[in-house]
Amino acid sequence: MRKAKYYYNPVTCSYERVRASVSTIILRSCIFLFFSFAAACGMVRYYNNFFISPKERTLLAENEQLRSYYHVVQKKIEQSTTLLTSLQEQDDTIYRVLLNTDPLSSVERNAGIGGVNKYAHLGKDTLIAQTLSRVDQLNSKLIIQKKSYNYILGLANKAASKLRSTPAFPPVSKQHLKRISAPFGMRLHPIHKVYKEHEGVDFSAPMHTPIYVAANGSVKWIKNSKKGYGNHIMIEHGNGFQTMYAHLNKIIVKEGQKLAKGQRIGTVGNTGFSTAPHLHYEVYCNGKRVDPIQYFVGELTPAEYDAVRKQSANQIQTLCSNY
Repeated sequence: MRKAKYYYNPVTCSYERVRASVSTIILRSCIFLFFSFAAACGMVRYYNNFFISPKERTLLAENEQLRSYYHVVQKKIEQSTTLLTSLQEQDDTIYRVLLNTDPLSSVERNAGIGGVNKYAHLGKDTLIAQTLSRVDQLNSKLIIQKKSYNYILGLANKAASKLRSTPAFPPVSKQHLKRISAPFGMRLHPIHKVYKEHEGVDFSAPMHTPIYVAANGSVKWIKNSKKGYGNHIMIEHGNGFQTMYAHLNKIIVKEGQKLAKGQRIGTVGNTGFSTAPHLHYEVYCNGKRVDPIQYFVGELTPAEYDAVRKQSANQIQTLCSNY
């Protein structure tokens, strides 16, 4: 209890208690409250600095767990970015080279990356903003790579379709393939004895030797004649390719029939204007006759192809040829 103060009153000749004024009481109360509040703040701060509440302890544990998840996410993003870079290199240096198309430029690959930061409201340097920004960049690059693969797939399908239509399979067995009696180009006609353009290749072979279709296709037409090409057949392969087989002894397919590469279509004969059993074989590319020998490279070994090519180049005159 606060001690009472007294003073001597000479008028009354007695001691009287000192009474504080209202203003003094208010001032003292304010000073007391101020120092009490300051002391309370100091105690709270000291407690917060040296003691952790259960709620804070829980929040700190959750925060630490989130940081560990963040590092896991960052590592996965880096791994995905590395994998994407590898796919981009394969795209540019392998697939596009094989399909004879230009690689994507850095500008095309980075299209849509950057610009306005839509995560600015989360803070420029916050973990969540940085992570979301990296994920968006990775997603944009993946979309571009997917479009690139779709484009390459389209080119590959076209190339595969053209490859299936290319007359690469020899029309006779390798045993008879080197027996070229008349090459493609100018040659001395065996009957008329004048130089004339020979628009196919003649393969000399015994009667009834099997003849095979050079690529997938269908029978466009079959004709039988005692002159010219004799019994001959035209195969439609698609993509501008057609093949014609002449002087056949027997035809074992029908008009409109679907054929698979290497399927037997008939046998070697001596029909029409022919001096000996042989197969006259022609290849059409976009309506123009071309040298059939050039297409055998895909089905023969380098040595076999070189032998056939040399035989075709050295052969000038024929004993068994078509008209």
